Amino acid sequence: MKQREIFYIEDMKCASCVNRIEENIRKIPGIYYVSANLATKTLIIDYDDNILNKKELEKIIKELGYKPKTIDKKQNKLFKLLFCLILSIPIFIISMFIDFHLKNYILFLLSTPVIIIGGSEFYIGTYKAIKNKYTDMNVLVSIGFSSAYILSLFNTFYRIGEVYYEASSMLITFILIGRYLEEKTKNKAISTIKKIMELQPKFVNVVNKEEKIPINQVKKGDIILIKPGEVIPLDGIIIEGRSLINESIVTGESIPVEKKKGDEVISGTLNINGVIKVLVNKTGEESFISQIVKLIEEAQIRKPKIQRFIDKITSYFVPIVISIAILTFIYWIINGKSLEFSLITMASVLVIACPCALGLATPIAIIVGLGKATEMGIIIKGGEVLEKIEKITTIAFDKTGTLTKGKPKVVKILKNEEINEEEIIRIAASIEKNSLHPLSQAILEKAKDMKLYDIEDFEEIPGMGLKGKINGKEVIIGSKELIKESIKKLFEKLTKDNEKINDFFNKVIEMEEEGMSTMILSYNGKIIGAIGIMDEITSDAIEAINMLRNYKLIMITGDNERIAKAIANKLKISYFANVKPDEKMKIVSELQSKGEKVIMIGDGINDAPALIQSDVG
Repeated sequence: MKQREIFYIEDMKCASCVNRIEENIRKIPGIYYVSANLATKTLIIDYDDNILNKKELEKIIKELGYKPKTIDKKQNKLFKLLFCLILSIPIFIISMFIDFHLKNYILFLLSTPVIIIGGSEFYIGTYKAIKNKYTDMNVLVSIGFSSAYILSLFNTFYRIGEVYYEASSMLITFILIGRYLEEKTKNKAISTIKKIMELQPKFVNVVNKEEKIPINQVKKGDIILIKPGEVIPLDGIIIEGRSLINESIVTGESIPVEKKKGDEVISGTLNINGVIKVLVNKTGEESFISQIVKLIEEAQIRKPKIQRFIDKITSYFVPIVISIAILTFIYWIINGKSLEFSLITMASVLVIACPCALGLATPIAIIVGLGKATEMGIIIKGGEVLEKIEKITTIAFDKTGTLTKGKPKVVKILKNEEINEEEIIRIAASIEKNSLHPLSQAILEKAKDMKLYDIEDFEEIPGMGLKGKINGKEVIIGSKELIKESIKKLFEKLTKDNEKINDFFNKVIEMEEEGMSTMILSYNGKIIGAIGIMDEITSDAIEAINMLRNYKLIMITGDNERIAKAIANKLKISYFANVKPDEKMKIVSELQSKGEKVIMIGDGINDAPALIQSDVG
């Protein structure tokens, strides 16, 4: 059976490492697919588990000279970098600007710790490369700085020429800076995956079990009990109970969805107010959370064209450079030049040809540009983004928290009886103070300076609304269906004979068509008003959309069709509604397959697969 393993390989340092790993593993029987990614230090392998297993794969990787590590292991390179930087700065200053009798000896004392401590990882990498009969950037760098250091050492104690301690020390320090920044980027990518994985509870309440059991012991067909406030651990179908479920991890929308018997629930979502029993139908890698993690890992591992091209040429580049350096040394020796001159020219070829050193020019330019962007409030994660952004044709937006404020707010109060708006909010807030629903919080925010009534006989009907009494008089707030059911005879009489009440409900429908969530309020058997709540469009979004009219603009949201349509119509952009995270990624991918270059703008974990799939996220 086909299986997939993803390894994190800390000591994969350059494109030659990538080529070596891929080429050697690809030859092994039972391997379907292998791809190594230098940027994230990840290795993905598809294999036949009848022929191979994870331990055997780890052994193969170790035999190639690398150590596969788990996602939780961290390597802090900051100390080594700071140590080399603190010593390299005075080495450079003394070499360039200060001259005194013991200068070379001082430079020797300062540079030797840099060579030993800072250069250790290059020497280790070189040893592994030679042991496994291949060459990589570690070999190139090690020969380069070692040649400069050894020649300087010889000239210091025999006093016969110039010293080049600053060249060896600064080369090591610059490359360590690059690797440290690369490590930080990789850890950010990994932290996204960890954050998603942490959403899943470690233990689960299984019906007929005396205590919670580890989530990895739950099987398909088990029935699990989920209480209010608990995260749903596994995908399944409700077989008993009803509740409001916060699906923001899936849809990005903060307003909960009512779920009842027969409805599907998804791992990572939050059960708000009801006790439910769920029949598990997906476990392990099949669960929603695991699928999201897999999508992110695969998107991060996928190589761009330019990286595949560099991987290919690098396998030839390193041995060619070393050969040229050796020929350079031989040429100058034959032509009567000194050993010092010949060594320096050889080292120069190695250092200049090293992409790690050559690549400093572009990063420095990018760092300055990114710094300027940061001052303007724009965070850009790498220069590749700058290359891609000029080719963009389509901009896709998430809705909640991106185009809208992400916080529901009371935007309209509709009166039906001779009662003022303030009293409608006061009555509504008095009963809503007992609920955790986000719409309740919007009403309470509106009533924050009001003195509220005491509520008796409070009852919450999941997915429909609330009931209670104020001074013995019944208060009901919620959907039209709840009001109709609660005051059935009066409701039928009102809607049949009363033109005013019919006009009232027509206005409620208009509010809903504008994208509002509506809550109807009845007091003492009378419908006294309705409250419209909406996640408002930000002023910045309106301004940004108007500035971007030259691009194809679309909104991709997990929210329902009615709300999505209302927001999209106001902004005059296209939209996709009821979209799950994996479907967001597919929409972006489909646009790309049609030749579109896509920016995806979003702010939540549910947007992560689409953000990574897009050309710029």
